[in-house]
Amino acid sequence: MNNILNLYKPVGPSSFFMVQSVKRTLKVKKAGHIGTLDPKAEGVLPICLDRSTRLIQFLVSLPKVYRATMTLGIATDTQDATGQVLSTQDANSITEPQVREVLAGFQGEQEQIPPMYSAKKKNGVPLYKLARNGITTDRKPVTLQIYSIDFLKKEDNQVTFRVKCSAGTYIRTLCHDVGEALGCGAHMSQLVREQVGRFDVQSSLTIEELSQAQDDGTLAQKLLETETVLDFLPEIKVNPDFVASIAHGKPLTKIAVMETPEHFQPGMNLRVTGEDGRIAAIVEPVVDEEGFRTLDPRDTAFKLKRVLI
Repeated sequence: MNNILNLYKPVGPSSFFMVQSVKRTLKVKKAGHIGTLDPKAEGVLPICLDRSTRLIQFLVSLPKVYRATMTLGIATDTQDATGQVLSTQDANSITEPQVREVLAGFQGEQEQIPPMYSAKKKNGVPLYKLARNGITTDRKPVTLQIYSIDFLKKEDNQVTFRVKCSAGTYIRTLCHDVGEALGCGAHMSQLVREQVGRFDVQSSLTIEELSQAQDDGTLAQKLLETETVLDFLPEIKVNPDFVASIAHGKPLTKIAVMETPEHFQPGMNLRVTGEDGRIAAIVEPVVDEEGFRTLDPRDTAFKLKRVLI
């Protein structure tokens, strides 16, 4: 139970409720999700179990893929269908080519202002608590990446699109901003998260399927191991003689390293593996690849961020 579950969250329950349901079903002490889904949203909600909760900090930045539907002509205070209507406009004249053109303009690096109804904090207070008390405050724009945004269909004033984006992107804010760009206003009316990194809908389990797998003995085959989940991180291979010192919290010296990625630099996360391919730790370089070549064999080359053995 130290692996990762690719859970499918239905519309209705909160992400916290789903984590608690998993803990009860699998009888694990610890569990944590990777990226919150609002109650009205559904889709992939990866959950780390027991010791794998140590991986969450390295997984929250994974890119995500969503399928969203927005309603043109109606803007709300929450930017989704749960909010109060702020304005209505006739969107009947908005054409498919117009929508395609505006969506295309949102691809690439973007500045997005977090919505008031969000968990972002202002002076330690979540924005949604301020919003519920009728308080609106200034928020700093956040830089994010829209890797791709594809028009899927338009039916009357309903537009469905698929977007691949960096972590921290608010899709309801994207819908709101698209509505502003079209000049008619819009809000998000449906959201499905189809993918988080390598976790996708096709391999996800509902809570009912999870319970069934627990009962019929197939659960182990359906959970993902640390090595699989962290394979997106560049790899450092170490001399087996130094794995024990890593377990005791000692940083990696140059002499311990057998193989490094072609390029690396301070600020990056890298996985450290032994000869058996198991991940021993997550580390951060103290120098780049050029600096590494000039280090003394006994100098520290990588500092430990998380020991995983």
